[in-house]
Amino acid sequence: MAEIEGLYTALLRATSPRRQQRLRAELARAAERLAALAAVPGQRRGRVSPVPPRRTRQERRRALAELGAAWINERYGRSAR
Repeated sequence: MAEIEGLYTALLRATSPRRQQRLRAELARAAERLAALAAVPGQRRGRVSPVPPRRTRQERRRALAELGAAWINERYGRSAR
């Protein structure tokens, strides 16, 4: 998660279009890795509800991480180039 925050901050401050493009690609790859780590086995892929059901802290954190990774992929993913 810290890697994504750092890349996003660098992207906001980047002035060179070439650097912005490279940072977007790195951000998309980092988001894909986070989504893979946060994915719960056996669940269908799709949008996570904004308010995860009350379960364990770990499950809520995983759901929020997956939601954040999906947002990053949607905004900066391969189709957004």
